[in-house]
Amino acid sequence: MDEDSVTKREVWDDWVSKYVDTGDPVPLFETDEEGVVQVKAHGQDDRPILERSQEMEELLATEGRKVVEDWQHDDDTYEGVIYLMYTLDGDTVVPRYVGKAGKYGRDDERLSANLKNVRTNRSKFARWGDGYAYHLGELSAALLDHHDDSSVNRDDDPRGKYQAWADALFEGDSRTLREPVYFWVRAWREDDTGPFYGFETSLEALEYYLIDLASDLYPEHVLNTEGV
Repeated sequence: MDEDSVTKREVWDDWVSKYVDTGDPVPLFETDEEGVVQVKAHGQDDRPILERSQEMEELLATEGRKVVEDWQHDDDTYEGVIYLMYTLDGDTVVPRYVGKAGKYGRDDERLSANLKNVRTNRSKFARWGDGYAYHLGELSAALLDHHDDSSVNRDDDPRGKYQAWADALFEGDSRTLREPVYFWVRAWREDDTGPFYGFETSLEALEYYLIDLASDLYPEHVLNTEGV
C-alpha cells in the first residue's frame, strides 16, 4: 500500500472510531438465524418489501426527528442526517454505501419530504423508504423482481444501480445475505467535524469526503456510483 493510501486509511479509521459505534452494530435488515431477510407487504398492490430491522428503524427515526425539530424551531443546529451501510471485517468498518438526507427541500426553506413524518411514515424514511425511488423499495424491486412500470423509460431508471446492490449483498437471487449488513446514521450538527483536519464540515462536503475515502480504500465494496 502506497503512502497516500496509508494516510487515507488512517483518516478513515480515525473518523469512524470517533463517530461509528462498532461495539454494538445495528443490523440493517430483519433476518432469521440463517441470514434470510424477512419480507412484508407494502402499498395497495401488497408488493413484497425487504424488512428493515426494528433497531434500524428506531435509530433512523430518532436521528431524523432531531433534524425535524431543529427545522420546526429554526435552531440551525443540524443540517440533516448522514448514513452508512456497512459490513464488518473483524472490527474494521467496510463501507458499502454512504449517503445523506438534507434538512431542506429544493426551495431551501421547507422541510425535506425525505424527513417529513420520519417517525411514522416509512414510504420515504430519509431515503430508506419502502416506496419506489427509495433505497429499500428499489432494492426490493431488484431482488424480488417487481418494478414501477413508470420507470421503464426514465433516463434515471434505478434498476441497474439496485441490481448491483442485490448482487453484492445477497446470495444469487435468494434473500440470504452474503454476510451481516449494518446501518449507522447521525443527525449532522453544523459544528461536527469531517474526516480531514478536524474542521467543521458541512453535510454536503462530508458526504463527498466520505465517498472519496471509501471508494479509494474499498473500491470492490463501495456501491456508490455518484461522487466516486
